[in-house]
Amino acid sequence: MNKLTQISRRQLFSLATLMLLVPSLRIFINAATEYADRAVWLTAPLAALPMLLYMHFISELMSHRREGENIQELFLRCLGPRLGRPALALTAAWLTLYSGFILRSGADRLIVTIYPDSSPWVFTLSLGLVCLAAALGNPRSVVRSAMLISPVLMGSLLLIFIFSLSSLEPSNLLPVTVDDALPVALGSLAAIDVLSFGVYAVCFIEGLCPREEGRARQGSLWLMAMVLLMSLLCLAVVGMFGPELCSRLSRPFFIMVRNLVFFHTVERVEALVVMLWLFPDFLLVSVFLYAAQYCLRLGLGQDPLYRGERLTDMTRGRWLIWPTALAAIACSLVIGPDSVSMDFWSSKLIPAINLLFAFVFIPSIYIVGKIKKTL
Repeated sequence: MNKLTQISRRQLFSLATLMLLVPSLRIFINAATEYADRAVWLTAPLAALPMLLYMHFISELMSHRREGENIQELFLRCLGPRLGRPALALTAAWLTLYSGFILRSGADRLIVTIYPDSSPWVFTLSLGLVCLAAALGNPRSVVRSAMLISPVLMGSLLLIFIFSLSSLEPSNLLPVTVDDALPVALGSLAAIDVLSFGVYAVCFIEGLCPREEGRARQGSLWLMAMVLLMSLLCLAVVGMFGPELCSRLSRPFFIMVRNLVFFHTVERVEALVVMLWLFPDFLLVSVFLYAAQYCLRLGLGQDPLYRGERLTDMTRGRWLIWPTALAAIACSLVIGPDSVSMDFWSSKLIPAINLLFAFVFIPSIYIVGKIKKTL
């Protein structure tokens, strides 16, 4: 592969971290608290073992890729053209739907925290067009931008956690008894949902990485860091508000930021934090738009690899990214017209589809590939 399009595995997992932050802050705390109550901070560690097994499964699957290939090529090789093309179309549909959901949830976050009584279509259209421009360019640029943004976001998270320590109430987190075992196990499904998304999401763009040994080990270390991050998020948010209130709040993390006071003088910084968290949304949607059109082009027999085309160069099927982006924006306008509908999409529908894709769809393709000996 051209060195202009290559990335390192470190850059890949930096991108995975930022992509994982999107569902972690939007879905995880509410969903896990609903079951695990004050023991919610144990749900991510409990999910670590099954997720390590899943990471090794994904790493084993990706070990069969050739230089420059993503997981999309493995889908096609495992199933063959007759079944592979519908599978790629279904994958593209899921990536497009999720992109639309992220555009809509990002707009919802801006409306509630900064721009009340605004229309979501202004934000979804604006961010969607910016993501389209990014997806049309060199995919390496999107990944490299994650390396630049990651220290800023991680630094802000660390700062928020440090300043939240003085507001923690031990009674909101303890005691934890044996009776909490089943609720924690149920709550860990939310952690598995979020972590599995981060594990497989970067596989759609992993062809930019050279084939190297040690993916499972590096992935496992990254996964343990994400488990720690999610546990700290739970400690900070639930420790401040308590489990009952957290289960009712739609954006407990950003409400926590609103209540923090930095250095006894600086407060109400949630607008800055919300705007900063547009970057993970931008990266996730840009990658998924690129991956969705990649699926479609591969299914149509096109050469989907980036060849340095300019923004206006629509040769070799790159025009497919335009209807893909428009479909994502259209989905964002239909999803969640009211708060009740938005909660249903966030807490029920999207997590359910994600779990089916991660633990049914991808393993089924792998099994078929093993049976047909195409891997």
